[in-house]
Amino acid sequence: MLGPQHLTHLIRYLDGVDYALSQRMVRKHPPDEPALTNELCALLDADTQRAEESLPYSVDQLNTDLAAIGDGIDFEVTLDTYPHNTAMERHVSQSDLGLVLTYENRILPNESWSTAYLVQAKRLFRNLHSGEYDQRASFQAANADQQARLDRLSALLGKGALRYGLYCPQTVSLPNQTRMQVRALHTRNLADQIFDFGAGLALRDSLLSNGGIDAGIWLRSIEGKPAGLLGLHGDAFRSALPLTWFLIEHFTPRPPHGAFEGLTRWGPIVSEPRDHDRVKRIVTGDQQAIRELIDELSTAGEEHEAPGTITVLPRRTITVKTTVGKSLPPDVAQAQID
Repeated sequence: MLGPQHLTHLIRYLDGVDYALSQRMVRKHPPDEPALTNELCALLDADTQRAEESLPYSVDQLNTDLAAIGDGIDFEVTLDTYPHNTAMERHVSQSDLGLVLTYENRILPNESWSTAYLVQAKRLFRNLHSGEYDQRASFQAANADQQARLDRLSALLGKGALRYGLYCPQTVSLPNQTRMQVRALHTRNLADQIFDFGAGLALRDSLLSNGGIDAGIWLRSIEGKPAGLLGLHGDAFRSALPLTWFLIEHFTPRPPHGAFEGLTRWGPIVSEPRDHDRVKRIVTGDQQAIRELIDELSTAGEEHEAPGTITVLPRRTITVKTTVGKSLPPDVAQAQID
């Protein structure tokens, strides 16, 4: 897993991705969810980064800094588009995203793991009356039919398998009054925390050095549809995490006997019960797993209740992988501990 010596570099990289995408939101006519999702994929994809020089601190620079530390950590992001046969094509959603997170430890292989998520993308809309991203800015595209679809999916896959991916401007781009309100919500949610272990201490350092969390890309629980900007930030570090800290929550270690409860004392929001392998097969295009899910949804009444909302398949999947000992020969990589 990633230790304190790695997190400064990873935060710099992921916050750079967040800033680059969130800046699109302050345009006069911001992109829609599919376009923002495509941009997120492009910003994370190493080949696109190299071709377009789209980030001031790229994944190649991140890995150079990680390699200089000398403990064999490698961070990799790949982007895949999975073909679906014609019988399944109407179930594909353009704005939904598959997210696979994998940790491969070749030195201590028993610590390796992999998990996956289905992400429903939504973007924030300006307040129609003020034309600003103020306290009345809302996620207008969230609707009851889609929420019902997510609820049916969660009944089959587990609530932990699903997330809203919410695109917003960064806090620094909000009107002054709204920025103060957002920061007040963050302070309320974090002020009484015990910042312990590598991830918690890194979060504390970020708060101290930046004066707050300015993230624009958030991953939120599907419990209830997202309503507005202040509602999202009222859940910050409770049922919602910035993309940067969502990934850090996964790739930092936890003590084996339950002392660590996640980044905040409200508990980890990434550990709800679910079938990790099944979700991973779905988001990586396994035809049998997809067919079984569609059949189960149909049996559960989705075709009858909401025929327009059965688009369960992501068109694209981002895989984020951290590897330990990648440069070592496979036959000698594993540590032999007596």
